[in-house]
Amino acid sequence: MHVEFVSPTPKGQVTIPKPIRDALGLTPKTKLRVYADRGRVVLEPVSPLDSLLEELEAEARQKGYTREDLEREVEAVREQLIKKLYPAGD
Repeated sequence: MHVEFVSPTPKGQVTIPKPIRDALGLTPKTKLRVYADRGRVVLEPVSPLDSLLEELEAEARQKGYTREDLEREVEAVREQLIKKLYPAGD
């Protein structure tokens, strides 16, 4: 395990040391989830699907979608995806 000590800047920013970024494959485009857990700060890479779900959740809340609206939308997208991935005859 690679351990280094870092301090937050006056703005609260922390630099993740390069050896750790490299070991985890973190790039400037990597989205991270940050939260406090039992007195610790935890950073976790967010998968592209998790990121997409967060964006969809924010949009649904903003637009005031009901549960039924979301279920209809999810079903429509699911059917489109199945048709694209498994064209007729496959």
